[in-house]
Amino acid sequence: MSRLLGLGACQMESNFGDIQSNLDALDRHIRSIKFYSPWVRLVCAPELIIPGLSRMKDTAQPIPGPITSFCSDLAKKYQVYLVPGSIYEKSGPSIYNTAPVFDPQGKLITTYRKMYPWRPHEKTNSGKQTVTFEVQGVGIVGLCICYDLWFPEVIRDLVWKGAEVILIPTLTGTQDRRQELILCQAAAATNQCYIVSVNGLRPGGKGHSVIIEPEGNIVQKADQLPENMIAMLDLEQVTRVRQYGNSGVSRVMGSYFHEKHRFGHQKESYQKSLAGNLITGFSTSDTQ
Repeated sequence: MSRLLGLGACQMESNFGDIQSNLDALDRHIRSIKFYSPWVRLVCAPELIIPGLSRMKDTAQPIPGPITSFCSDLAKKYQVYLVPGSIYEKSGPSIYNTAPVFDPQGKLITTYRKMYPWRPHEKTNSGKQTVTFEVQGVGIVGLCICYDLWFPEVIRDLVWKGAEVILIPTLTGTQDRRQELILCQAAAATNQCYIVSVNGLRPGGKGHSVIIEPEGNIVQKADQLPENMIAMLDLEQVTRVRQYGNSGVSRVMGSYFHEKHRFGHQKESYQKSLAGNLITGFSTSDTQ
């Protein structure tokens, strides 16, 4: 059975706080992707590319709301599964960094709230669970956002839930983007899945978006200019690598699922853990 997934990843710029301008730019990127590659079924944009680097309280909206209504129309217009990066979601007194997902009919099928905001700088509330969604007839896609990548438990939980492709909308301009690219390759190799990290550009991001295949090899890497990365992902490659191993040797996921032991280190509260005694610089207000 063929399980090919046409992917478009929009490495794009954002205007500070100009939501409509950024939505229109996303429209242009998707239009270009579909013009040149009409077989693309899934499109992903960078983290916070729609509100831009604005004060979250000024641009936060409920879901559903005006932003998601526009994105729903885009998904339906171009007949794609759409992850339009993430937005500031207002939910009661809380604000989350949230990635919505739309199907080709424009239906909002799920949302993912960033589980690990970049503390102490990012003040959004943290999400509570990982999220996957199905591309009909192809396979399962997982979602995490930017700093979530640094926590291998997030990626592994998505794989546990069946993810074969993991999308990572990102907005980072810091000097550790080099390490993030290494982490992307490591995550792909150790979980034997596709990793797609879509980074924004100025202001806030420095590009270098990547698509990585299940053995950890880079399929495509963008530079530091606006660019649409387009690739045909073969999800049968995920099956083959997990069956026969990385480089025909290590069947990592087979071993992980086969062994009966499970880890329980997070059952202990952070405050009482030995690790908690070694880490400073975080207060209760940072994580609310």
